[in-house]
Amino acid sequence: MRNHDIQPQYFVKNTHPSIISEETFEATQQELKRRNLMLRDPDRKYRQNYSNVSPFSNQYFCGECGRPVIRRRMTSSRKGEKYYISGWQCRVTAGRDPDYKDCKTSYVQETDLENAFMKIMKAMKENLHEVRLEAQQAIEKASLSPPEQQRLEELNMQIEAVTNRISELAAKESATTDAIYDATLRHLIYEQEILQQERDSLEENMQEQLYLEKQLQSHLDLLETTEELDDFDVKLFKNTIERGIIYKERMVEFQFKCGVKRSICARERKTPKKK
Repeated sequence: MRNHDIQPQYFVKNTHPSIISEETFEATQQELKRRNLMLRDPDRKYRQNYSNVSPFSNQYFCGECGRPVIRRRMTSSRKGEKYYISGWQCRVTAGRDPDYKDCKTSYVQETDLENAFMKIMKAMKENLHEVRLEAQQAIEKASLSPPEQQRLEELNMQIEAVTNRISELAAKESATTDAIYDATLRHLIYEQEILQQERDSLEENMQEQLYLEKQLQSHLDLLETTEELDDFDVKLFKNTIERGIIYKERMVEFQFKCGVKRSICARERKTPKKK
């Protein structure tokens, strides 16, 4: 007979051997959340549709309206001959968003985005110390303060004590309806949920700190080991970029996984040749 709210139901921890450690589980949950946020704009209003057409897919957002930036195949002409170019443009400006029209952000050619990224990576390679300092600032901002660290330790002990108490009471099967017994269990479960919410918030910050530290080391290693930074490197882009923001006048902000940000104009103005 299924228990459809006939008797109280309880979630009891640590009753079975774990397949993975709790630390691994928490880190995995944080990574899943981070990947979900990667597909959203900085204000978390709009979400990308999954695509793997290009290394830039699901990576760029419009800096003016926040909508995703999409890839387009466009035609241009030179000396009377037509040719195709690939560009990235705000979904609204491209006429793909029927609910919003007020955005006039220019498209950016794909080759210009590639060149802009590699130019930034070259500058970073020449200034590793500066990159490390900026990333450390982001890590410190995400890190728990000493009082927060102490509070996290206290919460872990309190949650363990409450969980053990719930396990003890749940193990005692009451033959008759005992209002005090049920009320005590419900109170403990409520207390456990409140403590868990506070703990999860602090744990999320701690996981963010660990993530940034790991990404910083990976970023520095890639810069030190990559010798050629002339042609666009897909692997380098995928391993270092969290998201990109495209603004007016083809200004692009690259947000790196290690917490560092860089802005650059993706369209270089050519200097007229002297006669």
